[in-house]
Amino acid sequence: VRVDRLSGESSVFRDSSVIVLPGMHELHVFSLRDQTYRPLEMSRANGPAPLQSLEGLSLGVDLAVRYAIDPAKLATTSARLPDNISHEIVEPAVQGIIYKTFSRYTVKEIFSSKRQDIQQMIEAELKPKLAADGIILKAIQMGKVDLPEDYRRGMESLLAEELASE
Repeated sequence: VRVDRLSGESSVFRDSSVIVLPGMHELHVFSLRDQTYRPLEMSRANGPAPLQSLEGLSLGVDLAVRYAIDPAKLATTSARLPDNISHEIVEPAVQGIIYKTFSRYTVKEIFSSKRQDIQQMIEAELKPKLAADGIILKAIQMGKVDLPEDYRRGMESLLAEELASE
């Protein structure tokens, strides 16, 4: 995106040469490819920023948020987009929604029965928030759920008792 400093007009160029006159134009380069944000700090139950369940237990979730800049809105939104979109727009939006969403469910629901519901709820809330900044949410993938060590041991002992009784 080339911004004319005199008129404030933005021009979008794709895969071509662009003339930039020093002092008159400003050039911003944006990738229109899909990008992925993975919040690693919340991926482990004993990590630096674990999620909390309804019971107050810490848990980790391997999450991947795939997004891209909306090329149709690039000319109008480029002036307010920061250099590091992932860190300054996507990360705070994802964290604000993720922490409150997971705190509504029990560990058992997160681990098994409500995974799809949680994923859809996050997507429904995150999509318009990112769209306001000219970012298209492509997909949210929920991977491995990391349970607290005590909870995991309790589940294993319950399973062992059930197998022994059968």
